[in-house]
Parts: sequence; C-alpha cells; structure tokens
Amino acid sequence: MFAKIAESKWMKFVLFLTTFAFVGTAFVAIVVYKFAGNISGAALVNGREISLQEFYYQVNTIQNRLESQGIDTAPLKREIYDQALEAVIDRELLYQQAEKEGIAATNEEVKKAILDIEAFQENGKFSKDKYIALLSSMNLSPQLFEEIVRKDLSAQHIFSLIDVSFYLSDDEVDSYVSKQLSKISGIFLKINPPEYKPSEKDLKAYYESHKDQFKGKIGKEIIIYRIDIEKTGIDKADNLARDLFLKLKNNESDIKNSEIQIIFKDVVYDFNVIGNIPKEVKEKLKELNKNKNIVFVKTDDAYYLSKFIREVSEPLPFAKVKDQISEKLKEEYKKGSVERLYKEISSSEIDLKKLSQKYKVKGESVKSLPIRDILVKYNLTPDKMSVFLKDKKGVLQLTDGVLVYKIDKVSPPDADEKEALIKIVKPILENEKYNTLVQMYIDKLRKNSDIKRNERIFR
Repeated sequence: MFAKIAESKWMKFVLFLTTFAFVGTAFVAIVVYKFAGNISGAALVNGREISLQEFYYQVNTIQNRLESQGIDTAPLKREIYDQALEAVIDRELLYQQAEKEGIAATNEEVKKAILDIEAFQENGKFSKDKYIALLSSMNLSPQLFEEIVRKDLSAQHIFSLIDVSFYLSDDEVDSYVSKQLSKISGIFLKINPPEYKPSEKDLKAYYESHKDQFKGKIGKEIIIYRIDIEKTGIDKADNLARDLFLKLKNNESDIKNSEIQIIFKDVVYDFNVIGNIPKEVKEKLKELNKNKNIVFVKTDDAYYLSKFIREVSEPLPFAKVKDQISEKLKEEYKKGSVERLYKEISSSEIDLKKLSQKYKVKGESVKSLPIRDILVKYNLTPDKMSVFLKDKKGVLQLTDGVLVYKIDKVSPPDADEKEALIKIVKPILENEKYNTLVQMYIDKLRKNSDIKRNERIFR
C-alpha cells in the first residue's frame, strides 16, 4: 500500500482526509463558529466584523515599530496581540461613530491620501505597480488597505471635533505650576520595615512547590513504533501500518501486536541523541507537536510511526535560581510588611518624636524645598503634590516603607521661576489633557457598544 502510493486506496483515503483538513477546514470552521454564535474574524463590534487580515496588519505594524527600536518581539507575542486587537477595535468604534456623525471619510479623501503616500510614488508620482507590489508584500488587498485608510481618516475627523472643544485654562496651568514650585519647610521621617533574609529551607520549599516557574529545557514525550518490512512482508506491513495509523489518530494507547515494536517511549530534549533510529526518522521527529501529533516515515526495511504525547519542561536546577527565589521572597515579604507597618502607624496619633524613638530612625528637616524635589526624593507620584499643601501632618505608604511628615510652612513660588516653568509645561499639559479626553471619548464608545473578541487568535 505505502509502497505503491499512486495505486493505493488507503493512501487516496488519507490524501482525501488531508486535503479536506487543509482546504475544507476554514469553511467548516466558519460555518461551525457561526452556528455556535461565535465569530470567524478578530472581533465583532456592534454586529460588524473586523477581519483577521486587518488584525494581523496591525500586529505587523506594532512588531515593525518595536523591532526598529531594537526590541526583541518574540517574547512579547501576547502583549502585541492584545495591543493590536484593542487598536483595531478602537479604530472600528471611531469609524462607526464618524458614520453616525456624518463625517466619515469620503472616497475622494481616501484616494487623495493614498496618492500622497511617498512609499507608493515613483519619481514624485503615484505608481499603481508599486502600490500593488507593496500591498502584496504585506499580504494586503487594495480593498482592505483602502478600508483601513478610510477608518483612520474618519478617526482623525472625530479627533478634530474633540480638538475644537478642547481648552486648557490659564488657571489649570497656574495651579499645576504653583504646586510644583511651592516650597515646604518641615520634618520627614522615613520608616522601613525590618530586613528579611529567607533561610535555605524557605528557598528550597518555594523551589519545590513552584518548579513550573523555573522552566529550563523544553522536551517532548513521544512514542515510536517500528514495523519490520522484511519480517512481515510488504503487504502485511502495509496493513499493520494502516491500522496503527488509525489507532493513533483515535488516541488508542493499548496497542498489542508482536509485529508492531515499541522502540522508544520517553521524553526527548534532543532528537539527535536517540539511538538506533535512521537519520531521516530523527529529522521527521522534530516536526512533532500538539498540532501535528503523528509522523510517518518509510525506510527500505521498516515503517516508523511516531506520536507526540505531551510537552515536558525540565526545571532549572535549584542552584541556578536560588538568588532569583531569594529576591522574590524578599519582595513579597517587603510588600506585606510595608502594608502592616502603614496600618500600624496610621492607626495611632502621629508623634514624630515617639515614632523616631520606637523605630530608631532619625527625622530629616527640610527648609524651603520645592514639592517636586520631595516627590523625586521619596519616589512619590504627582498626585501627592496636593497632600502636602492640604494636610500639615500625615502618613504615606511608599513601595519600600512608610513616610511620616509634619509641615511647618508652605512658601509660594518665585514669580520668575514660575513663569519659566509655565512655558515648558503648558504644551505638555495640553497634550496630556487632550490625550485624556480622547481616551475618555473612546472609553464611552466602548461602554455603549457590543464588543465580542475572538479569543482563539491568542492560542
């Protein structure tokens, strides 16, 4: 049978199944997903489907941008897919809103935008051949590219409406700068939790219970069957191979036949080290994975059928991850101990002298120090600026400890210094506020829309 492929009814049957799997699966999958209430595209936004082609175009755009910055994108697949999916959903939401507002991009706008793209030009003029060639290299049809351009232009129209209604008042800028430059005089007490050093026993216990976190070599558990053609004869060997193939396809594991020999069943990290296996079989074994779980090889004297069982990871040795575990346990302890310390201190009256004696730390006196310098010194976020202006006494939880403060005096900023900073920060604040408004607008669209994501694209 396998020896005479062209004449074999069995091989024709296998070829039919294979052809159906590759050619028919896409159609069958779409039909099944549709009847199951699922989607075949990347997402469904208010009943309108976003194609997988548009999604993968966005993925490639993000990958190219990151790689141009020298970033290895291989370990970032999930993050890139997440970002790409949310980006195409936002673009679709904005496009649908532009349609409702009657400001969606026209055919003429789309045409002009494409004609003006330098990548499609030759000697300063649009080249249709270059246009088609470049789109083909990106696996994009002109229709899909024009649809993406239309959506982007329509989104820009929405952004223009937001821009018209956007306004940053002088009072907002003045308030921000005044907070930044106001000078504080007072006492600050930084209290750290006691240092923790995990024992060897703690480290080993964590390692034993979290070995899956320390993956080293990735191996494959496989089983290899051999049918000797010389012993059984070609016809019988054909029949045995056919029956074995079908049983493996049906996930049957209890295969008992003295003429079918199990020559290997173990975890493999390097297929080249498996002994007594022909070279061509070793090469074929490398193709085994959870999606292609059976491979078949015929040599001059035998049939080899191999099946993938599961992926196995060999954990890194304890000595190699010991320091990593130590840092992790220290970080976990610090986080919990900081929270406990904050609750303990903030639940009682704030008395810097008593706290200094109890925790054996010395307070730091500051005189006319700008608030922004205090934020940097103690690694505080900008939203803490108003805290020091509003509360004369207080306790703040930091990432590595607790900050207790007592403010004696707040001095207004110097006029010249204030004016200089306003010129610097005003465009930054305008950009920040504009981006915030855009995000709020998109969030509102998301809230009022029916969005279904195709989670299968992450598999």
